[in-house]
Amino acid sequence: MKAENVVLKIADSGEIGRYVKKGVGLLAGGLMDIAFPFLIPTQDVIEGPGSSARVVEILKRAGGKKALVITDKVLLDLGIPAKMLKAMDDANFPYVIYDGVEPNPSIENIEEAFGIYKKEGCDILVGFGGGSSMDCCKGVSCRVAKPDQTVKQMGRLMGYFPVSLSGKFKQAPFICAVPTTAGTGAESTVAAVISDHAIDKKYTVTDISMRPRAVVLDAELATGLPPSVTAPTAIDAVSHCVEGYISYGHNPRGDEWAIKGVRLVKDNIEAAMKDGKDLAARQNLATAAYCGGQCLNMETTGYIHPFCHKIGAKYGLVHGRCIGAVMPIILEDYGEVVAPRLAKMAVGAGIADPAASESEQAKQFIQWIRDFNEKYGIDPHIPQLKDEDFDEIADSIMVEIFVYPNKKVYTRDEIKQLLRVIRGDFA
Repeated sequence: MKAENVVLKIADSGEIGRYVKKGVGLLAGGLMDIAFPFLIPTQDVIEGPGSSARVVEILKRAGGKKALVITDKVLLDLGIPAKMLKAMDDANFPYVIYDGVEPNPSIENIEEAFGIYKKEGCDILVGFGGGSSMDCCKGVSCRVAKPDQTVKQMGRLMGYFPVSLSGKFKQAPFICAVPTTAGTGAESTVAAVISDHAIDKKYTVTDISMRPRAVVLDAELATGLPPSVTAPTAIDAVSHCVEGYISYGHNPRGDEWAIKGVRLVKDNIEAAMKDGKDLAARQNLATAAYCGGQCLNMETTGYIHPFCHKIGAKYGLVHGRCIGAVMPIILEDYGEVVAPRLAKMAVGAGIADPAASESEQAKQFIQWIRDFNEKYGIDPHIPQLKDEDFDEIADSIMVEIFVYPNKKVYTRDEIKQLLRVIRGDFA
């Protein structure tokens, strides 16, 4: 029997599946609390408006001789990387640009960029842009480190197997990450989400060695973002903080990042939406996104992301838009299983009434997300969902969720029912 089928049978086996998942979850939580924060490479983090001009300092200090800058054509055409590139030119630091990154980075993107890296004799990487550019950059890093493995092989069954454990291994190149959006937190994580357009699937490739070794959080780079981008990326950052916090994987280190990240979004989203050039608000949202990435490293995630990964890949939807619609529905369905933790987060982030009951505090947090969606134009449902795709979507969700220490386990029928709610059938 194929491994995928074993996973699906366990995940869909009622109470047995729930006990298996709880055991895996408790083990994962313990391992993350004890080992993960010490295994993940440290990062140099430079913050502040205009700090992207210092990237060349980082590359030189790391011993780089020629950089591959990975970004997308829109950012390049708008001149967003100009300050960083001018500083590299002024310092006579050689670089070449790959600007073909798609909104959901594909296997083809990685192979194209990897080809340029080899052809041009590059030895260091710069990921400049949103989460897509970061993930493409990290994928190239893994291809350099594991030239004998394809992206599909790196993704394997569920994507949670370090590529450095088997086969020939080379040193992964140094990555400097320069995010231009405040949501994915990809600049701080040990994973990359890559799309396989041939089968409408997203692979999660995970390896500690792909984590960027330097991060530059420059608020100036986000000042041109429209509200239609600012809101979905901010709610994505919130989801990264929430999912691990309410799971069996939560731990004291991750909890600190989670509370800080949600509070920063809550306190700064209004200012950033009203005035995109508010540097203080932009800088705080960038920090919130970084917090969310740290939460993903230390506490992982839950059902919200498997739902959104497959739905986004299947219908070509923006990830943050899917997150905004799916998160309150899933959190509400979790109910009392996560209410104590969700209530604690709600109070810590300044969202819920400290005098209310835990159940009410959890509801206030979910309502805050719904109010966020309504205020900032995120559709609360995903009407694109089709009945004939439900089995395919459910299979993907059940495979991906298996490695996450979630407190609730859904059967196939329960997933399909949630898809109907997400579509808006009962609105």
